[in-house]
Amino acid sequence: MASVPQPAKKSYFFGKGYIDVLNTIKGAWKRNFDSLAIYKDKIADARYDGGKVFIFKLIVNILAMISVIVFGSIITAIVSAINLTIVLVVMIVIYVGFSLIWLTDRIYLMRNKIFTACHECKEKSLIPTYICPKCGAKHTNLTPGVYGILKRTCVGEDPNSYCGEKLPTTFFNGRRELEAICPHCSTPLADRESVPICIPVVGGRSVGKTAFITAFSKEFIDKVAPSKSWETEFYNANKENIYREIEQDYLTGSTRMTDRPQDINKASSVSFSFFVKGSSFKPERLVHVYDIAGEVFTDNSENEIQKQYEYCQGIVLMIDPFAIPSVRHRCEDKLSPEDIAGIGKADINGIVDSFLNKLREVTGLSDKKMSSVPLAVVIGKIDSAELGTEIGDAAVKTKMASFPDKFTDYYDTQDYLCRKFLKENGMESFLNNVDLKFKDNRFFSCTAIGHTRDKGQYNPQGVLPPMQWLFGKADAKMAQQWNDVKFNKKIAKIDEATE
Repeated sequence: MASVPQPAKKSYFFGKGYIDVLNTIKGAWKRNFDSLAIYKDKIADARYDGGKVFIFKLIVNILAMISVIVFGSIITAIVSAINLTIVLVVMIVIYVGFSLIWLTDRIYLMRNKIFTACHECKEKSLIPTYICPKCGAKHTNLTPGVYGILKRTCVGEDPNSYCGEKLPTTFFNGRRELEAICPHCSTPLADRESVPICIPVVGGRSVGKTAFITAFSKEFIDKVAPSKSWETEFYNANKENIYREIEQDYLTGSTRMTDRPQDINKASSVSFSFFVKGSSFKPERLVHVYDIAGEVFTDNSENEIQKQYEYCQGIVLMIDPFAIPSVRHRCEDKLSPEDIAGIGKADINGIVDSFLNKLREVTGLSDKKMSSVPLAVVIGKIDSAELGTEIGDAAVKTKMASFPDKFTDYYDTQDYLCRKFLKENGMESFLNNVDLKFKDNRFFSCTAIGHTRDKGQYNPQGVLPPMQWLFGKADAKMAQQWNDVKFNKKIAKIDEATE
C-alpha cells in the first residue's frame, strides 16, 4: 500500500518470494526436459553398437523420452501445483495478516482522530515523515506494507552504503518514538500519534485575541490541569519560551501584538501548543491555539494560507464591543485614554465577511453550506464602561433571578444577553450571518485582563467557558473530564417578550 518508493528493503513475501516460486517451477520443468537430452545422447552413442543392440537401445531410450514427456511432465505439473498451492496459502495468510495489521493501525489513527497538524506550515497529514535513527533516511509512509509488516529494514538513501536498521511500522510497536518531520515543510515534529485539538482565535486588530489566549493558557495550565491531575508539556522549546512570555504578560497585565504579516519572513499566525497527558488521555492530547494577526482580516494581507481552518475543531471569534459605533459613542466618556487607544478599529461585519471568505478558500465551503465547525463568539473587554452590568456575570445572575421560570441556565442566559446586546446596537445583520453560516454557535462575554492594560496582574473572568465548550465539542473524552461547566446541547429559545 506504499505507492511512493521508500528507502527500505521490500519484504520477501512482496517481492523476492514471487521470484523464488517462479524460479523453482521453471527449474523443475527445465530439469524435466533437460533429461531428454541425456536419452538423446544415449541414442546417438548406440549407433556404434550396431545391429540388434542399437535397435534395443533405440527403443528403450525412445520409450524413456516418451515417459519423460508424458509422465515426467505430469509429475512436474503436480509437484509445481502442490508447491504453488502451498506458497499461495502461505502468501494468503501473510496478506490477510498484513491487511489486518494495516487496517488495525489505520482504524486506531482514525478512530482516535489522530493526525499531524504542523505548527509551522499548518498542513495536515495522517502519517508524518519518520527519520531512521541510524542513517537519517526519510520514510514517508512508515506503515505495514510491501516494505515490511511489523518492521521494515532501512537500506539508507546512499546507494553506496547499506543501513540495515529495523524500523517499527505501527502504533503498537514503537513507531511514535522515532524522530519525525512534516512531510510538507520538513519542520521537526513532536506530535507523533497524539490527538490534536486545534482552535484558531480570529478577529480584527486590537480586539483582545492575544490577551484572551494569554489568560486562557495561564488559567488552563496553572489551574485547570492541576485540578484534574493532568500533566501538561510544551510542544517544544520555542513553545515553552512563548509560555514564559505569557507568564510575564500575565503578571504585568500586558500583551504582545501578533507579528504583522507585512514581514514576509514571518507567519501570519502563531500557535501556542502543549500536550495534555493523564490516565484518561490515551493517546495524549495536543492543544494548538492559533493567534492570527488582525491584518489578515482587515487588510487581506497574509504570508501563508491558514490551512488550520481545514481541520480545526472549533473557532473563537473575538469582538471588541467598543468597535461598535453606538457602544463607543455612549461609553467613550467612561473609558480611560489607554482603553480608547486600544479599541479595535475594524468593522465587525467586515471581519466576519473576510473570515468567511478565507474559510471558503481553504475548506471549499459554499455560500449555501453552513459550516459544521462550532463557533464561539466572545465579546471581550466587559470590565470597561460597566459593560459587565449588561452582558457580564452580574447581568446574567440578575436576569436569572428576575425571571427564574424563563432563564434557567447560566450560559443560555449569557448567550441571550450577548445576542440582545448586539441586536440593540445595530449588529442584527452580524447575528444573522453567524446563524446562517455556522450550525453550532454560542455567544460568550469575558474580560481577559480584568482592567486597563498594563495596570497590574491579569484578573480574567469568563475566558475558560468558551474554550471548555469548544474542547468538549472537539473531544468526547475531554468533554467528559473537563466538565466544570455544563452546557445544554441546544440553546433554549427564550421569548423576548419576557422583558
